[in-house]
This record gives sequence, C-alpha cells and structure tokens, in this order.
Amino acid sequence: MVELTASQAQPPLEERIFHLNPWRFAAGLWAASLTVVALGLFREWYVTAFGFETIAKDLRHLAFNAEYCLPAWYSSLVLVFSAILLTITALSAARDGERNVLHWALLVPIFIGLSIDEATGVHEIVIEPMRNGLDLSGFLHFGWVIPGAVLVAAIGLLYLPFLLALPFRTRLMFCGAGLLYVGGALGMEIVGGKLLTVYGETSFPYQVAYCTEEIMEILGATLFAASLLGHLKRRFGGAVLVLS
Repeated sequence: MVELTASQAQPPLEERIFHLNPWRFAAGLWAASLTVVALGLFREWYVTAFGFETIAKDLRHLAFNAEYCLPAWYSSLVLVFSAILLTITALSAARDGERNVLHWALLVPIFIGLSIDEATGVHEIVIEPMRNGLDLSGFLHFGWVIPGAVLVAAIGLLYLPFLLALPFRTRLMFCGAGLLYVGGALGMEIVGGKLLTVYGETSFPYQVAYCTEEIMEILGATLFAASLLGHLKRRFGGAVLVLS
C-alpha cells in the first residue's frame, strides 16, 4: 500500500511537467495518417491485381469501404484526439477570459459524436428507411446525406461568426479541414451514390469514389487536429501537464 502525504518530498517542478511539442506531434500525426492512406490504397491495388481468393484473402481490415477496419478506426481515433485538444483549448480560453469559450466547448461533444459514428456507422441506420420511404436513388442513394447536409448547414451558420473571429492562420486551416472532411464524408458520398447506381458496387468509378471519400476524411481530420495543435501553440503557448 502506498500513501501520498503533503509532507512527502516532491521532485523539482521541471521534472513534473510533460511538455507537448505541437510541431513534432503534428508531424507524427501526418506520418501516421499517410501510412493508413498508403495501406488502404495498397489493399485496393492488391485486390484489383490478385482478386479475393488469395492466401491473404482480400485484406478487408485495410479496406476503405468496410466497417471495423483500420481506416475507420484511425479516423475515429483522430476525431477523439481532436475532442481532447478542443477541451484543452476551451479550458485555456476560459482561463484567459475569452468570449468564445462556449463555441470551443460545444465542439467537444460534436467531435465525440463524429468519432463514435465513424467507428460504429450509426448514420447508416437511416439509409434504408429513407431510400424506401422517399424512393431515393442516384445522388441520393445514401439517404442519410439529406439530414446530414441540413445538419452541416445549420452548424456552419451557427459557427460562422466564431470562425470569422479566429486568427487568420487558424481560420484558414479550419476552413481547409472542414472542406476536406465534409467534402469527403458528404460530397463524395453523394457522388458515390450516383456512381454506385450507374456502374455497380464493384466498378472502378465507384472504387475511386469511396477511396477518395475516405482519404479526404482522414486528411481533413488530421489537418483539423494539426491546426488545433498550432493554435494552442500560437495563442496559449502550447500545453503542459503538471503532475502534482
């Protein structure tokens, strides 16, 4: 049994601080993201070149267009990491008396929700009911894009003043990340729906569409996390964890 008492000698403060280096962390994050993308592309090439009936099967766990696979897990991980960084940012903004604390704080549950959805595919439960109920096809083959577009538009309008108030560099990176992620998750899903209905699920055009979709999502999530790391460094001087 170990007892911690107030009278126990403490190590020097510098030995009790964990320093987060944003640039090194962002570089590692980009390296990991590009590795996941490369593995996913390798899997698509492998299946195209050798088919499904091989010793390694179809390398499904590296697939872009599958559930419970490396790209989906990794995207979920990056999104929850962003939620952690958003929490740190919100706390730092509150400490400094900034007015946009609520905007930062509300992004935390949004990104946690995105992470859960990426890992579990919750949004897909509305596809069949909407497709059958509204007789959807073509660009709207994946029916969830309708409520998804409405939700994205609502959040975008709500956060527009907040976005415009951010420092230029942070605003530019956030916009780039949003365009990549939403363009992949929503835009390429719409394009993929049309290609799927016209050419079929195993066609090359649809394969390009879903690969592009997942790559854009991974890169968008990575850019957002990297931009948050940079914002923390520039605005608050980085982040440290003091164990006391």
